Amino acid sequence: MLLKDEKINMTSLPMMAKLQTGRAVIIDYMTDRQLTHTYLMIQEAAQNGEGYGMDEFDSEKDFRREIDGSDCFAIICKESGDMIAAFIIAVSKFYRGPSGVADPFVIVKRSERQQRLGEFALRTAIDFSRRLGYMAMYVDTFSNNIAIQRIIEKIGGFRRVGFLPIGGRLNNGEMVGSLIYYIDLNASLVNLT
Repeated sequence: MLLKDEKINMTSLPMMAKLQTGRAVIIDYMTDRQLTHTYLMIQEAAQNGEGYGMDEFDSEKDFRREIDGSDCFAIICKESGDMIAAFIIAVSKFYRGPSGVADPFVIVKRSERQQRLGEFALRTAIDFSRRLGYMAMYVDTFSNNIAIQRIIEKIGGFRRVGFLPIGGRLNNGEMVGSLIYYIDLNASLVNLT
């Protein structure tokens, strides 16, 4: 796990880290192929009603357009070399100023869930966002995405600041709302360990 005061140079990626399970991972900027894999993981999650909507991205081209200019990171199992999770730090559309507020996309490979990888990815996204100079972060998630809500509560420092009654469409056609959380990245409350 990254230490709160540990200084990393974002240009020095890839970097090693250990999950709470003891598993060694590598964090690096995504390759083009990993970006395609991330899109496919998001589509699979949408098909299963797991945090992404069916109408969120019509195509990989739309996905890539949405994240253009974002910082995209892969979490790779050191032993196998497989990407097991990913996070993208995009500029938030909720903030009207220059790129001062981050909006993370977090996805964990379906076969790798229940290992606290989502928590690790969000904590790392918070840390990297701070190091990249963002002053705050908005996280918006479907109201039925209990897993990420629990992670947000566990990490602490987030405030729920809004609710959108229509956030997206699930695979079964049901509309689901979105919860919006905010965290000040300069606050000392953020527990990254």
